[in-house]
Amino acid sequence: MTGYEVLEVKGSPYERGFAYGEHHSERLKRLLDSSYRYYSTYLNTTKEEALQDALKYDQPIRDYSEDVAEELRGTAEGAGVAMSEVLLITAFNEVFYPRLGKNKEGGNCTSFAVRGSATSDGLTYVGQNNDEGLDPWLEGDCTTLTRYRQSNGPDALIYSYVGAPALMGINSAGLSVCINALVYNSVQPGVPMLAVVRSVMNQKDIDGATKEIERAKRAYSVNFMMGSTKEIVDLETYPDRIFKSSSDSMLWHANHCIYSSGLSYETDEYRSNSVGRCGRMETLLESKRGSLDRETLQSFLADHESKPNTVCWHVDHTRPRQKQTKTLDSMIYIPEKREAWIAKGNPCSTEFVKYTV
Repeated sequence: MTGYEVLEVKGSPYERGFAYGEHHSERLKRLLDSSYRYYSTYLNTTKEEALQDALKYDQPIRDYSEDVAEELRGTAEGAGVAMSEVLLITAFNEVFYPRLGKNKEGGNCTSFAVRGSATSDGLTYVGQNNDEGLDPWLEGDCTTLTRYRQSNGPDALIYSYVGAPALMGINSAGLSVCINALVYNSVQPGVPMLAVVRSVMNQKDIDGATKEIERAKRAYSVNFMMGSTKEIVDLETYPDRIFKSSSDSMLWHANHCIYSSGLSYETDEYRSNSVGRCGRMETLLESKRGSLDRETLQSFLADHESKPNTVCWHVDHTRPRQKQTKTLDSMIYIPEKREAWIAKGNPCSTEFVKYTV
């Protein structure tokens, strides 16, 4: 597999969104068609019901950030799809994941942030594997890498699913962000978390990013693993609370709440999977404390030792198709260098390619 074609967009938020939507129109439409089939076949939800659910996030996004709302409007018009369809992808964390329920099994995302005395060179590294289902996500052919040239904030290199505003990335101020899915008891009226991620990518430091997360009327849950040239911070965010952890050396996370004892919304299998991957990442990081570098961290993301809950996740063909998941991509961000190193596919078999903001 080769690396990413990086699309560069500039201008106003609407113009950036329009250029993005126009460029990725065909793939966005394929992802939407795949989503409608999945909703209908496995989730007992019609296309009309899914879009109606997604549309309720329109006004909360606009109330939260006019820039993000305008980018999404541009994406819809550039791609030639309805605004509700872009919102369906933007809010998949709120519309799709809660509907999966017990079907949301297998690998998700394992992340880390390291800096200072933990590394061999004193640099900061923030990384993760992005694990996702084969369906409806086009077996991984749904991801994009975009360079945003902006006058209203730092330039940004953003990794996302086609149509969604942002998942992970790094900006020209040296702020890097990775996210992990979390489970909550219900979706609340409010801003979808990927719209919050996009606004976070416009901030200049972790303090600004944290305030941007705190001010959002959050609709659901997600974990933010963040790093800059000065610090690393992890935020487990829910609609009604935020748990924060910081370190001068190492942080790691998966898909369960680890900063508040007793808080658990996951099924036993889901939690066991997450705890296994999280524990393995902790073990790997501690084993090389003081000598961590990019190559070592890349090898950790390719780790298979904690079977069946491996950090590098491969398709289990014994499971039904709708439950088959894999590592779509692996990534490491280096704030001091404004670099992203991304392996397109499983990192055990794909080379990491360097990209810059």
